[in-house]
Formats: sequence, structure tokens, C-alpha cells
Amino acid sequence: MFTTSDSEYSMSNPTSEVFMNASGDKAWYGWPKNEDYEALRANWVNMETLGQRKELASQMQKIWWDFVGDVRLGQELRPIARRKALTDLIEMPVPIIAMWNMRKV
Repeated sequence: MFTTSDSEYSMSNPTSEVFMNASGDKAWYGWPKNEDYEALRANWVNMETLGQRKELASQMQKIWWDFVGDVRLGQELRPIARRKALTDLIEMPVPIIAMWNMRKV
């Protein structure tokens, strides 16, 4: 078992997401390998519309679920409480709490 985490934002592009790589020895730990999946993943950049990407993603998902490249065992949430006096906080799509740009009123 290998424990790690990632953000939703980074998983939005299968060409750059390390967990979605199934190229064998060049892939993430466990070295998942599936040539059919990799052919579809390489074609992602050629899709011009959102509809085409959705269709391709559906095909990729079917293959991924059959060969099981990795298994997600949990979800992490990082709730945060902030004082009402703090303003101009920056929302980020990654699990980082931005501490700049903050003002106290």
C-alpha cells in the first residue's frame, strides 16, 4: 500500500496527472500498464470540444475500471474556520490555504 494525496484540480487533465498514467515502468508506483488506455490518453490533446473529451473520458474510464490502475481508499477534507473580520481571502482549487492578500476589518 502506498499512501499519498492529490487535488481534484490536478486530475482534470489525464495527460499531466501522474495517477492516470498506465505506461508501465514510467508510471506511478505499482507500474500500471495498459496500452489501450495509453493510446486513448495520448489522444486527449487532439479532442477539440468538451463533448469529444467527455466521450473519450468515458472510454478511458471503462478501460481503467477493468484493469484497475490504482484504488482510491479514502477522501480527505480540510475544513477551516475563519473570523468574520478577515476579508479578501483567496479560494484555491488545491489543498493549500492561501495566507496572502488577507485583510482584517
